[in-house]
Amino acid sequence: MQVRIEDVSPVEKKLIVEVPWDTVNGKLSDMYRKLSRSVQIKGFRKGKVPMSVVKQMYGKHVRSEVTEQLVREGFLEATSGHELAAVSEPRVETLSEIRSGEPFSFEAVVEVRGEVEAKDYKGMALTRRPLVVEDEEIATQLEQLRQENAELQPIEGRERTAKSDVLTMSLEGTIGEQPVNQPQIHVDLGDAEHEPLPGMIDALTDLPLDAKDHKLELTIPEDFQEQSVAGQAASFTITITDARVKTLPELDDDFAKDLERGESLDELRQSIRADIEKQRQSQIDRELKQSAIKELVKRNEIPVAPTLVDRGVEFQMQRLAGMMGMPPGSDPRQLLTDEMREQMRPSALEEIRGQLLLEAIADQESIEISDEDLDAHLSEIAERRNEPVARLRAQYERDGKLDSIRYQLRQDKALDLIVEHAEVTEAEPEPEPADDAADAESGSDDQG
Repeated sequence: MQVRIEDVSPVEKKLIVEVPWDTVNGKLSDMYRKLSRSVQIKGFRKGKVPMSVVKQMYGKHVRSEVTEQLVREGFLEATSGHELAAVSEPRVETLSEIRSGEPFSFEAVVEVRGEVEAKDYKGMALTRRPLVVEDEEIATQLEQLRQENAELQPIEGRERTAKSDVLTMSLEGTIGEQPVNQPQIHVDLGDAEHEPLPGMIDALTDLPLDAKDHKLELTIPEDFQEQSVAGQAASFTITITDARVKTLPELDDDFAKDLERGESLDELRQSIRADIEKQRQSQIDRELKQSAIKELVKRNEIPVAPTLVDRGVEFQMQRLAGMMGMPPGSDPRQLLTDEMREQMRPSALEEIRGQLLLEAIADQESIEISDEDLDAHLSEIAERRNEPVARLRAQYERDGKLDSIRYQLRQDKALDLIVEHAEVTEAEPEPEPADDAADAESGSDDQG
């Protein structure tokens, strides 16, 4: 088999393959022999069909099968023998017919990863935003902890619902023309953020605690996030089956001790601040690395095979499906139009370019992932999941994921190298909003 490679573009190669007649004839003969032993033709015993009859009846099928086999083997020979990093199936452009005594030949174009050399990846000027945690964030977290540790107690001393109550009730009715039937739902009248429908909390406030068959009429705003019901009228009949008052714990030292996050309220605040700072620092580090990748891609606009961009779009669609809560195995393409997929191509192209460049940097800098690196990473995952590392490793080995983990760790090391060699400056904290500053000055003047 003779193979010649020609450049079509930086990410495309033309394969020119010629197979001698002896090889072609051998494959034809093998397939005819197998058919003659297995086919059943009227008038002949199985395995006794003359070869001339087999060729007459199955010649077209056999030539088609052998043609596919020769193209497949020629492609494998071209890619492995010439170290082509093919990323697509071959696109056959010319294909000869199988003729007795003549060599078989074909020409095909295949997309390849292409030669990638990363340049100018050291000394980047990057900006990192400062780590700032406001006191208001601590207060918000404290309030969330109070809500999470609230107790629901029987209501005493009043007969009507209030904003401090959590109701259990049945609900039946319609939204527009769509029927709704909920035998049991819970509504926290003090949690406006998770209000089932706009206006429902107000409509359920100041009702008798034992309200039965109470009519509820709501109009859902046009800008409601769930567009399928936006702008429609809702009509319900509700019956309250249970009402409890939500009692929040006091913000004091005992609260911190109950949470096992310190011996005092101040220590609880410090613990909350430390958690926020840790999460925010991770976010800041991710942002810095993303800006490094963007700058790397900007400095190295390498060509990328269209097939790789297609895969990048598919990967983004899978991520989108996960964010939208679609079950594993769902086809996210059902959610996206061709136009939306086309709009995703620029970001997919940038993502693939970044991956190829990081891989090139890892090669250029001789970055390797040792067994110790892999073990340490698996140990971190196992600790987060609270499972034995040996079981996790065995699972990844069964699923064939260890190579992809090594690949990602190698990319991470290459990215770390870029950041280590970058000129990173700290951004100034964002100034206080003008209105707030004016209010503060006004307040100080009033006190004076």
